[in-house]
Amino acid sequence: MLMLFWSGSSSEYGLRQFSVACRGPKPPRTTLVKTGGHGDWLICSERIAIIPPPLPVFVMLDQVLNSLTDFSLVLFGALVAAALFVSNEIGYRIGMHRAQRRPAGEQEHIGIGTITAGMLGLLAFTLSLTINIAQNRYEARRSLVLQEANSVQTAWLRSKLIGGERGPPITAMIEEFAKVQLAYVSTNRFEDEAGLIARKTALEAQIWHAMQVLSHEQPTTTSGLALALTEMFSAARAERFAFASQVPADLTWMLMGGSMLAIGALGYHLRASGSRHIVLTSLLLVMWAGGIVLIADLNRPRIGAIRVDPAPLRWTVEDFSAL
Repeated sequence: MLMLFWSGSSSEYGLRQFSVACRGPKPPRTTLVKTGGHGDWLICSERIAIIPPPLPVFVMLDQVLNSLTDFSLVLFGALVAAALFVSNEIGYRIGMHRAQRRPAGEQEHIGIGTITAGMLGLLAFTLSLTINIAQNRYEARRSLVLQEANSVQTAWLRSKLIGGERGPPITAMIEEFAKVQLAYVSTNRFEDEAGLIARKTALEAQIWHAMQVLSHEQPTTTSGLALALTEMFSAARAERFAFASQVPADLTWMLMGGSMLAIGALGYHLRASGSRHIVLTSLLLVMWAGGIVLIADLNRPRIGAIRVDPAPLRWTVEDFSAL
């Protein structure tokens, strides 16, 4: 069996990494061949798999959406609302044009209303599903911040039990590690992430090196501290993954495209029924744009009004001087 695994980020499609695992008593040699933009060939023994690159248009759309939401959620919401109003107006104009050519009968009105209601129902389901995915990622970030704060405090308390000259340096590095993680959770600048991650990784290496030296000198008294440190490192990695995790871009664009189509159909239906309801339609479009902005806010952990509270890590850092 040939198993393919793909990992990469939506903003760096060119830096894709692939790994192949072939089940069997003797896994054959695997080769990755670059083909200059026409896909990558994964050769595993006698089997060849072609992995096509993502279409440039989807890469560009994803980058534009992320850049726009990072720049201003208010501007993003205004553009979404404008797009929905334009779609509604286009649908209304199309309905007006068809009404001039062939007046609609009562039976046609009923059919249009049924189809429009089905489209809006499907769109509402997509909106609720996307909000649910974004909210789950937000809740995961909150719980992982608390988990990391607890794991840092546990490791710090156990390091205080180590006697001699080996314990205080590890304690000091754990304190610095907690401060770095607090800055990682609190920062609202995406350009700070790389430096904080590099500093966190360097501290992990230093702490574990000191732990290895200590374990050789005191093998019977350091197992609890070693376990606490591994849990602290694991919590930091899980937290980093949660902050990088977002709603799938395909689902976001499907929601945007479906919204414009359904709102356009609504405008067509309003013209066919002979009553436009400008105020109610405007309220609906503004509320719909607000739901999409809510998704964008939950989806970007470092911008907007809905952000993860770093209070557990801040309390942990404050407790270092009190305990």
